[in-house]
Parts: sequence; structure tokens; C-alpha cells
Amino acid sequence: MYKDFDKSVKQESIVLSNLNNLDEYIGDYFDIWKMRYEKEKKRPKKSEEEIEAEIKEEIKKNKEKLKNNNLYLYDIDNKKSKELELTFKQLKLKVHFKGEPKILRDGKFYTISEGCFNMYNNKLFNKLYEIKLYENKLYEIKFDNDYFKISAIQLDNNDLVFLSGNQLLIYRLKNGKYSLLQEIEENKRGFKLQYSYSACDAYPKSYKVKFIKEISGNRFICVSNYGFKIYSLNKKNEYSIILLNKHYEDIKIIHEIDENNFIFCTNMHCDDSLGGQAHDIIFIDLIKLEGITKYVIDSKLKELTEENDYDDDYFGFNTEKNGKIIDKNEVKKVIKSLKLTCKYKNIFEYSTYGESHSFYGYVIIKNKFFVVMIDNYISIFDLFNGKQLKRYEILIDGEDNLYKAEMEIKKWNNNEDNEFLLFKNGNIVLFELKEEQNKEIKLKIINQSYFPNIENIEKLSEKNNKFYLKSNFNCMENDSLIHSLSIEEMLGNIMDKNKKSFNISIF
Repeated sequence: MYKDFDKSVKQESIVLSNLNNLDEYIGDYFDIWKMRYEKEKKRPKKSEEEIEAEIKEEIKKNKEKLKNNNLYLYDIDNKKSKELELTFKQLKLKVHFKGEPKILRDGKFYTISEGCFNMYNNKLFNKLYEIKLYENKLYEIKFDNDYFKISAIQLDNNDLVFLSGNQLLIYRLKNGKYSLLQEIEENKRGFKLQYSYSACDAYPKSYKVKFIKEISGNRFICVSNYGFKIYSLNKKNEYSIILLNKHYEDIKIIHEIDENNFIFCTNMHCDDSLGGQAHDIIFIDLIKLEGITKYVIDSKLKELTEENDYDDDYFGFNTEKNGKIIDKNEVKKVIKSLKLTCKYKNIFEYSTYGESHSFYGYVIIKNKFFVVMIDNYISIFDLFNGKQLKRYEILIDGEDNLYKAEMEIKKWNNNEDNEFLLFKNGNIVLFELKEEQNKEIKLKIINQSYFPNIENIEKLSEKNNKFYLKSNFNCMENDSLIHSLSIEEMLGNIMDKNKKSFNISIF
């Protein structure tokens, strides 16, 4: 069942002109094939050249009409040009890492290279801590013989949580050194057996952890293809499951509103079936945590079947091959130890016949508005009640057509906390969000700039306007790929590529 946009939500179109470095466009706004078909059907005696000329002229008029209709959206602030130039025009720092650098939290980076986890500070990017993964079980875990697939998060108390395959390892900082605290084997205990489908065939779904995310209160969320769990510190000062709930696969965004309220954004892919073509379904849900009751615990225990006693491989149960059996008593213990459950409120669902859809990021404005980019649409929601307030269709002005603008959305910090930017291939369009006295949402384009040397940017910290971009060097050193990370900082770094350490220069 396909579900288009809610027609009751006010929608406007914004046409972006004079963008650079856009060699490939995605999605014609005016359907030339459909226009040609209708004209040929209506006037079959017209020549191909006449029809093409009519189509070209019709598109030109419609383009100009759309562009003129949103001239009021432009309110260019020249001061913003200087702000953007200070951030993006000149590279301030280039740091070379062995192994791909990833954000940990608060602007800190980590890398995993040659069997070592390294954490760097967010000032001079000096190494803070090192964990030799090959000295413990983490490095021994088999995951396609590729330890770069390990990911890590850091909690409020500085505990580190590593994920590799379905294995969690937790390290605690003591006396200036991290040591292994806890090892957790993630599996589907507590979940009712789920199935995957291919055409008319169904087979038990093999449990797979997708990612982990830190949240407040020394807790973290473990997202799998079955649903999600929340881990928290227990009386032993170790981590245990306090919430277990099924959910759609492919959660892409988790935003913590406060300790008990979250936004989940999911992009669920549906394969070809007898019912139609492959397509994506976008879901946005408000998740509210609340204390679990005896009724909920009893209901969870009741729905579990004997099938949950076993791990399964891709096509069926796998009880003999690896000898992995989830004990029924262990399952009961997990369910009875839960502290929380949650309520779902779906605030958005979107799918169209045979089409794929994507999230391109989100921002929070004034701790009041949830602004998310889905395909080429900016959708604005009330952060707390989930009501969709407005929708903007973003289009790019091309020579022969308008095109759908699939651009990344990033927060731009300012005193009013009401600005964000759209970015693609060095093009930056800065928006201001205002709420009128009648509560209507208005967007203004307050600047548009182009920085040719920046292909992609990521936010270094939500607290300020620091960004970074990543690029790979073809230089190989000891069979390890060297990654380059460019940071917008008032610092400089020069590195001898033949050495493994940093050489820091300040200017």
C-alpha cells in the first residue's frame, strides 16, 4: 500500500538558481516524455520538431513562473557571506590518519588501524588513548577478516562500547587507561522469531546488529534487524538490557529529545513481490519511554514461542552446526529484568510506486522544530507533538528543465538558533526559519555561496560551526590506506607521509 504526502500540509516550491559543479541531475521536474505523449495524442499531425519546440517553450514559461513565485523567499544578508567564507574558503588544518577517522563525540575522533583503537582530542588532535585490540577477544572476532568494521561510541561516564558483528565489548577508564569491563553476545533472546520474505517464500530471519548509539544517562541503544534494545548501568555498575522492543528494519536516524522521548526515522526497503515493484517506505515515529508493567512482561513472555529457543542461520534453524541454543530460562530472565517499555506515535509515512527514497539529514531549530530532508523535500515538524507544519519542495534550475535537489541539510549555529544550510558539491544555500505571529512557518534564503574545493562536509560538533571533510589518499603504507581529514580550525598541520606520527604547526 503506497502513501503519498499529506495534502492538508501546506507545501511550497523553492527553485535554486546559479548552482555550480552539478554535472549530473536527478529527476526531471517536468516530465518531458509525458508531455510529448499527450501532445502527440492530441495533435497527431504535428511534426516532431514542432512538438519539441512547444515542450521547450512550455517548460521555459513554467520555470519562470515558479521562479517568480518564490522571489519573496530571498532576503540576502551580505554579512553571512563573510561568516561562510571564514569557515569554508580556506583550509585551516589537515590531519592525516592511518585508518578511517570517525566522530566519537564532542568533536573527538577515533581510528582503528593495524589492530589498534586510537582516540584523539578535538584541539590539536593529539592521541588521548590507545587500545590494542589484538590483545583481547575483540580482535579475534570473525567479521569477514576486516577489523575496520568495528565501530565505537563513548558514553557520558567515558565508558567505550565497541560493536563488531553481534559482539559488544565495553571498556572503562581507570587510572588513565582503558581496560575491558564487560563482554556481551548480542542475540535475539527476548524477541519473537521473525521472518524474511522472498517472493512467496518465508524463512527465519538471522539476527544482526546494525549499529549502536549513545544516549543520555550512561545508556545506549542497540539497533538490530529485529528491533532495538536499550542498555543501562545496573546495581553492579555493569550494563544490562532495560528495554526490548520490535521495530521496522533499517532505522536511519535516532534523535533524543529528552531522556524519555525520541524520534526514530526509518527507511524500509520492500523487494519485488507479486504485489508490485521494489520500493521504499519512509517512517517517522515519536518514541516515548515509560515504566514497564507486569501485564506487558507477561504479554511478552506469552508471545514467545518454542522457536525462540534457537539461533537460526540464513535459511533455517542452526542448532546442530554451531551448538548455539538460547536457553528458555535465560529468555525469561531477560524479559523479567526489563525496566521500560515504549509507546509509538507514527507522525509520517511516505512511499510511492516502484521508487526509492532517502533521508539527507535533519536539524533541530530552537529546540522546537524537527526539520528533516527527505529526497528533495524539507519537512518541518513540531518536535514534541509530531505535527507536520509545512513542506518545501526544493528544485534546481537547469538549462532545459527543473531538477529535484537532493542536498544534505546541516545546522548553522547562530544566536537565534534558527538557521540551517543545504549543501551539494560546494554549493551552500543558507536558510532562516521564522515563526510568524499566526504560528505559520516561513523560510528565507539569506545567502548562497560556492566553494569549489569542498565536495562534501560533515558537522564536527553541534555546539559550533566547525565542519570537516574526508578524502582518501592513494598512498599505501604498510598495506594500510591513509585517510585525510580536513578540519575547519585555526590550526595548521604538516605531516611527513613516511611517518606514522603527527607534526603539528600553529599559525
